[in-house]
Amino acid sequence: MRKFSDYSELFLSVNATLDNLSFGIEATKFEAALKDIGALLGYVSQRPDKEIRKGPDNLWCGSNDHYLLFECKSEVSGTRQEITKHEAGQMNNHCAWFEDQYGPNANVDRFMIISTKTLSYEGDFTHKVKIIRPNKLKILKDQIKGFIKELKPFFLDEISDDTLHEFLTLHHLNVGDFSEQYSEEYYHKTR
Repeated sequence: MRKFSDYSELFLSVNATLDNLSFGIEATKFEAALKDIGALLGYVSQRPDKEIRKGPDNLWCGSNDHYLLFECKSEVSGTRQEITKHEAGQMNNHCAWFEDQYGPNANVDRFMIISTKTLSYEGDFTHKVKIIRPNKLKILKDQIKGFIKELKPFFLDEISDDTLHEFLTLHHLNVGDFSEQYSEEYYHKTR
């Protein structure tokens, strides 16, 4: 927040970032936008797959070492019916990497951002995974826009952490909200 000179600059930057956080956007732009949004919201935000060539597309760390792990499939067709066995396998590899790095008892919510919530019959997840589809992503983006609008009356370099936390809570952008507000359970297809 404090890297912006004024509200207008912040507003324009966030809107451009949110435009790239859309289905149909090329994967590297989408993942960069998700990293930037994480940092904007106050999370430690990384792209392990890009930065160290291992791990998930995006990883956020919030308060009390509560992590959000994201596997992004922004380029998957909106008409695709299933999460493939290969995609489930990728997610399982990223979950294993996370467990290796942070331990089996780390507090983590795992998300696949994809246009379908149906897991193919041939695929399996080894950990609890929730799905973020286009409708939930839109709700998240709307809440981020609402959060940013709350900042308009303030000098950005003078906003207290308490005030930011109050607005994050108001717009359901705390680390625990992602599982409840912006994702859903997957459906495992049977024969």
